[in-house]
Order: sequence, then structure tokens, then C-alpha cells
Amino acid sequence: MTSNSSEKMPSTPEAGSSTKGGKEAILKPVVLAIQRLENVVETETQLLLDGANPDLGEINARKSRGLYDFTRAMNKAGALADAAALRTLQPLLDRLKQKLERNCEALQLHLRAVGELSDIIRTALETQEADGTYSMQHARAGHAL
Repeated sequence: MTSNSSEKMPSTPEAGSSTKGGKEAILKPVVLAIQRLENVVETETQLLLDGANPDLGEINARKSRGLYDFTRAMNKAGALADAAALRTLQPLLDRLKQKLERNCEALQLHLRAVGELSDIIRTALETQEADGTYSMQHARAGHAL
């Protein structure tokens, strides 16, 4: 298989004439789990790169469920399919890996931005505190915001 053959996600893995009905049926849950994981990862990556505020709890729940489904499907396929059939999943796994690497980069960028924003806020508060604007003495006297 060339890299071009994995550009479009197949509905079932390609394994030539040796992979027929039964093997395709065994591998289909794995392929579907990979596709669902890709969808979640791509969505999160795009939201982060667009500067949106994604619901990370919901996304992490979807990723956890996807990993659970993938693990179950792989365990079942590993017990029922031969090595040649399982190797047909490699292009799909490579593609998922690339998307996960891009997602990791987007998450790191997001975390750096959050850290920088936190530093700016901390510095502003320290500056305001140093000039007495937001001192505890003013707060007790009822002059604070």
C-alpha cells in the first residue's frame, strides 16, 4: 500500500484478495473505532487552533470512550484475525498517529498561551498590589472592588 492509498479513509482495511467477508467483518469494529477517534482528535485540534474554548471534559470523555472501544475491538480482532489481516490496519493507525501528533502540538500551544496569560494576570495583580490599589487595608475599609 502506498501513502496515497491511505489518504482517504477506507470503510474496511485493504488486504487484497485474501481478506474477504469474515475478516472484513472482524476488522470493521477496529476501523470504525479508529475513525471515531480521528473525528474526536480532529475536532479538538481544530477548535484549539481556531482559538475556540472547547469543552475539554466532554472531549476527554469521548477520547476515553474511543480508546475503550478501540481496545475492545483490537483484542477481539487479535484473537480472531490472522497477522496479515491485522497488518492491513497499519495505514489507518499511522494516520491516527499523525493526527494525534498534530493534536499534541495544538494542546501544547494552548497550554503555553494559558501560561502566558496567567503570567500577565499575576504580574498585573502584583503591580496593583504594590501600589496599594487592591490592598487588604482598602478592602477592609470597603474601598475595594
